[in-house]
Amino acid sequence: MSTQAAKDAPRRNGAVGDERAAALRSAATAAQAVIAVYTVAQLAVGLAGGTRAEFFAAYVLVSMVLLVGSVVFFLRWLRRCRRNAQLFDPVGHRFGPGLAVGGWFIPLANFWIPYRVTLDIWRASGPRGGEWVVNAWWVAWLAKTLGTAALMRTQAHPNGYSAFDQASGVVAGVLAVLVIRRLTARQQEKLSI
Repeated sequence: MSTQAAKDAPRRNGAVGDERAAALRSAATAAQAVIAVYTVAQLAVGLAGGTRAEFFAAYVLVSMVLLVGSVVFFLRWLRRCRRNAQLFDPVGHRFGPGLAVGGWFIPLANFWIPYRVTLDIWRASGPRGGEWVVNAWWVAWLAKTLGTAALMRTQAHPNGYSAFDQASGVVAGVLAVLVIRRLTARQQEKLSI
């Protein structure tokens, strides 16, 4: 085993596996926290009357910060998961590690590559089964992204707001947190072996 491979290989009760699990756990916690706050904010503005809510103007500014934070922390977590998945299964990935983050920024391909990357990470990180959570999250994310874009083209919504956008955002947010929790648990279990 090469020196680098020996350093990267997960070991039972070994420092490398423990360090990777701790780093993954902290990245997962940060991503879940920001996504949860963003999701609660979407739910709150929806329940308060949407654009008629007294705090809607403040919500728009805060939601932009939370959206950017959600993206940054989610991609940081996903990149870490992809690196771990490469150790678990070096050949079971359709796309390289760079596309775990980069795939989100390629027009049109971003509707497919991140899903495949996440599904490959899921499969490399544990036994078969449970992929429904990745599938449900991806369908919700596509519904929010494509549905909101379609509504913005056909109807005038202040600041891109619509009840559909908020509701689909809440569903996608809840499912994103669930994906993070379950995939992190799968990888932590694998790292502790």
